[in-house]
Amino acid sequence: MQTARLGLIVGKRAVAKAHERNRIKRIIRARFRTGRRRLAGFDLVIRVTDPLRPQELHAALEGLFAELEERSVEHSQNS
Repeated sequence: MQTARLGLIVGKRAVAKAHERNRIKRIIRARFRTGRRRLAGFDLVIRVTDPLRPQELHAALEGLFAELEERSVEHSQNS
């Protein structure tokens, strides 16, 4: 069984302050760790292009990971 991998791109143009970029990456990594087993075999690259408030970021991540986990289940059933 393959494990999921995560790549992050949070550039200075999108989020100017380093502590904000690090906070965003920390939140994304934490959410990824909670669903990593359900995303087996996926390689994800998440690129942040606009600054987000924490509430917006959490909502966007929940939607993204819910969709990816659903696709993972469909993919495993078809294999």
